[in-house]
Amino acid sequence: MKTILIIILTPAIVGLIYFFYLGYKSQNGSAPGLVNSKLSPCPDKPNCICTEFADDQSHFTDAIKYQSLSLDNITNAIESTGGIISTTQNNYIAATYTSRIFKYVDDFEIRIDSENQVIHIRSASRVGHSDIGANLKRIENFKNALGLL
Repeated sequence: MKTILIIILTPAIVGLIYFFYLGYKSQNGSAPGLVNSKLSPCPDKPNCICTEFADDQSHFTDAIKYQSLSLDNITNAIESTGGIISTTQNNYIAATYTSRIFKYVDDFEIRIDSENQVIHIRSASRVGHSDIGANLKRIENFKNALGLL
């Protein structure tokens, strides 16, 4: 009986330790920022969503079209959905979201294209492979906080 319990509990404990390690590891780093005046493309993992590159369908969602949004509206929406703003520059905002249990840090970036009245968003996990849809849900929550859903 003890042997069976050890066989069952050992992988579970190792798995938990690994998830806590990934959470710790994700606390180092920062958002990639703008590259050639655009948000960075997503890597080849399914833990990133970006509105900037329509040709990358596995990571794409629609940008936000707006007519009258202020920077205060945007920053309030980020903060009301649990984000902590780390950078605000002209047309760019970077924020982080931290998960409750394992303390994973995800980057949330916004590029405001005032010429075309569009807000581009990139939400990406810093570590791991899959996000189980967390980044797309975060973008939807952000749109909802802006009153656009």
